[in-house]
Amino acid sequence: MPNLLASTLWGGLYLFIIFLLCCGGVVGFRLLQRRRTHTDTIAERKPEEKQETEEKKPREVYYLVEKKKKPKSDYSRPKKISFDD
Repeated sequence: MPNLLASTLWGGLYLFIIFLLCCGGVVGFRLLQRRRTHTDTIAERKPEEKQETEEKKPREVYYLVEKKKKPKSDYSRPKKISFDD
C-alpha cells in the first residue's frame, strides 16, 4: 500500500512540474511577442515632419446590415387525413 501511495505522489509531482513548465512557456512566449511588437512600433516611428506632410485620407466605412426575418409559424392548420381507398 505505501508503494502505491508513493507512486501516486511522484506522479502528482511530475504532473505539477509539467504544468509549471507549460505555463512558463506560454507566459515567456507572450512576453517575447509583446517585447517584439513594442520594439517594432518604436522602430517604425519616423520624425514628426513626415507625419505632418502626409495628408490623412478618410477611411471608407462599410456597415453590415442584416435584414430582419419574419418569424415563421411552426404550426399550421391541421390537414384532414382519410383512410379510404
